[in-house]
Parts: sequence; structure tokens; C-alpha cells
Amino acid sequence: MDIKTCKSVVIERPRQANFREIELAPRQPDSIIAKTVLSGISAGTDMKTWRGEQHPDKLFYPCVPGYENVGVIVEEGSWAPHLKKGDRVMINEVRKFGNVCSAWGGNMHYAIKDKTSAGGNDGMAKIPDNVTDADAVLAYLAGVALKGVYKAPIKDGDRVLVVGAGMVGLGAIQSVKIMFPKATVCCIERHPMRCEVAKLFADHVILADGNEVQQYNDYTNGKRADVILECSGNPAVPGTLHKFLKDGGWSRDSIGGHIHLQGDYPEKLIFDDYHRWFGKNCTISMTCAIYFECKTTILQWMTEGKFKTKGIPFEVWPVGKCAEAYDYFDKKKGDVFKVLFDWSNV
Repeated sequence: MDIKTCKSVVIERPRQANFREIELAPRQPDSIIAKTVLSGISAGTDMKTWRGEQHPDKLFYPCVPGYENVGVIVEEGSWAPHLKKGDRVMINEVRKFGNVCSAWGGNMHYAIKDKTSAGGNDGMAKIPDNVTDADAVLAYLAGVALKGVYKAPIKDGDRVLVVGAGMVGLGAIQSVKIMFPKATVCCIERHPMRCEVAKLFADHVILADGNEVQQYNDYTNGKRADVILECSGNPAVPGTLHKFLKDGGWSRDSIGGHIHLQGDYPEKLIFDDYHRWFGKNCTISMTCAIYFECKTTILQWMTEGKFKTKGIPFEVWPVGKCAEAYDYFDKKKGDVFKVLFDWSNV
């Protein structure tokens, strides 16, 4: 298959998206080619790119955004010898194009992936027959959340607080409940619609209305969280999380609380006065992106009915309307959970 160009979503400059032809990177001896059928807008990374909030060392314009995309293998290659023509796959990142930047390249009609363009170890995961294309799009950010859950020192019986009920937050809630069934998971979210979605999965949900610290203190009988998973992407949040974290760590056998940063923050993080943190004796970790095994794990949980997507709302737009879709997503803020692009008529 000799393919050198294809249609793609392109962010030409901040707040200007377009659907047009781009040049693909040259094929390599090990290349595999997949055709996109459905993709998504990430409320964090993609909208940050669209608004021009990425740091200049991360990308340049014009760029192809996205990493939540699924499709079908149209040409086999030695880069992924286990995948065969006709297999449905999570495509995800393509880090190299001919005449545009990758940010991170998931919204193109044809994806050429090989060891030079796959973004590290971002392999394609085969989608099980009983997992829909839409579910496989949602699986990517759920896998990002799972990487964070792997890193955070969560134990059965812990009080886990998830801040933010976007797809990363919902993925964190469900992953904790699956891996640590005796843990209790509370979610704090500032958008009422997302609170309603979070109620499908968390043990308790609190609307961030200015009283969330007292509400969480009451919910935990003053014990507060053992582990906090910060998934909001709001740069004003991490610096205040000590208010929700348990006390401890004053002796060798007393472990303090832990905070894991999972958000993609568009601005600097500003922490409260140090003395408010000093007595917490806490630890802080962070993760970015995904392990390949997270994709296959989320897909397997979906096939087994453990990871649920029923009730997670999304809208499907024709990809040719991408300019309108980004503007719509930005204006609606938290009132829209997810926008997916349909590539069937390209």
C-alpha cells in the first residue's frame, strides 16, 4: 500500500482547527498501517493544545492532536507481527509526520506506525470482539489512570480520594475498585454533570462548592485520605490537597499519606505556605502517559465486565466538523464529557 498523504485533524494555530491533507512520514521496512474509524478529543491535553497552552518545547504549529483513536489494520508489518489485516486495534500515538508536528498524532485517517514513529513503546493493542470501538477509545485515558494507580501505594482498606471526574478520574476510580475491592473511593468534582457520572462508580461523590474540605472530613470521620489521586488537571488544586490528607509519618512504623499527580496542568503549580505541608510527612509522585500493558489490562477488564462504560456520556461528530467541535467543547466546559470523531465518511 503506497500511501504518502491522508486527511487529518490539524490545529493550525491556537484556537484554529482544520480538516485537511497532510504528508505522512516515509514508510519503514517494519511499518504497519491502520485506518482510523473513531477518535476522540482529550479534555486535558488536546484542549490545552487547541487553546495554545502547551509549552513551546513540547510542540509547534501546525500539529496533529490526539492519542485516543481506534481503527483497522490495512497492511501488516514486522513492527507488530501478531497483528493481522482486518484486526481492530487501539492505534494511539503517531510521533512523526512529513510536514506537520505530532501532538500526539492520533487524529489522522491512516496511521503508519513503526519503531521510529510509535512514540516509545506505544504499541497497538488488539480490541476484543465484545469491546466496541467507542469503548476502546475510552480505554486509553483509563489506561493512563491505571498507570497512576500502579505507582500510588494503595492498599486494601485504604481511604482513596480521587479529585476530578473526567475520563482519567473515572478510570482511576474503577481501577482502584477493581484492584483493591476493600478500599473506599470518594470523588470530588466541581461540575454537577460529572458528579452524576462519578456516582455510578465511586462510593461517595462530593460537589466542590466551597465546602468540600468539611464535607470530606465529615465523610471520613476526621481521618481523611490515605491516598489522593489528583486527576483534575486544574493547577489550583494540587497546592491545597494537604487539607484532605491524613496526618501521620511521625515514627518509623507510621506511614504518612500519599498524593499522586495525574493531571496535565496548563500552568505552574503553586503550593500553600510550606508550614501547611510540613507536618503532613507525606510523599508525592506523578506519572505521564501509559504503559502498554495498561491498554491490554483495561480491554481485558472490559471484556470481563469489570470496567464499565455504561453511563459515560459522549457525543459523536463527523470528523469534518472538527473546527466546530473544538470550539463547542471549549465553550461548554464541564457540561460536555467527551467528543468523538466519526471517520466513516472520509
